[in-house]
Amino acid sequence: MLQTALRPRNLALLALAVVAAVVFVLLGRWQWGVAGDDARAEALRQGQQRPVVALTDYLQPHAPFPNNGSLQRVRATGTYDTAHQVLVADRRLDGRAGLWVVTPLVVDGTGARLAVLRGFVTSPEQATAPLVRRTTVVGALAPSESPAEGTGYPSGQIGSVDIGALINVWGGEAYNAFVFGISEQPSATPASITKVPPPKPEVGHRDWRNVGYAFQWWAFAAFALYFWWRSVQEDRRDELGRGRAHDGPAPDPITQKDLHV
Repeated sequence: MLQTALRPRNLALLALAVVAAVVFVLLGRWQWGVAGDDARAEALRQGQQRPVVALTDYLQPHAPFPNNGSLQRVRATGTYDTAHQVLVADRRLDGRAGLWVVTPLVVDGTGARLAVLRGFVTSPEQATAPLVRRTTVVGALAPSESPAEGTGYPSGQIGSVDIGALINVWGGEAYNAFVFGISEQPSATPASITKVPPPKPEVGHRDWRNVGYAFQWWAFAAFALYFWWRSVQEDRRDELGRGRAHDGPAPDPITQKDLHV
């Protein structure tokens, strides 16, 4: 069987089967990712629909971000730490390039800092300090962003809302999340800073459909390899058949007996 499998024709078929299998596996992984995106979108929709809760009841400083916490609306009262305000570079809003204004809020009751995305500006000069320092913020929770790839940002600017990196600058206790600021009471954000709306999940297909598509592609990958193996088996049977035909038919027992008479 091995000799048959190593024949040039079967090796060529194997190469085609492997290429097809790899393509099908990648398509399956893509569909699996789409299913995950749909599941995350559904979690975002659920977060938007849940009622506002007190931050101190929902999340503790340094605790892991909740699995279903994205876009959960929370309320927190505290004092803005204007000395540690940062600008997040390379952001866009309504087609305009600019920066996010992120100011830590020292939350009453815990003393931990919560990163509040107060809004969007097109130039650093617009990122003025809060009108009042003490306020109650209602915002939509979001997990920490990944560390920025680029470096060399101007002083006071960063590449992402990376809570781990911000904690190193802030010191002390902090929440492993940031919020898209929705409202403040009393208002602390001037008109020069435009509110950034929380992200809206896109409506997609049910995630189980994409999971089914993923398994379908993986089944195709397995079938491509199985088809090659069946082809090798057929070649081997043909070879054995030709070998028996070459040896000729076995002598007729009756004829042999007659020859000895």
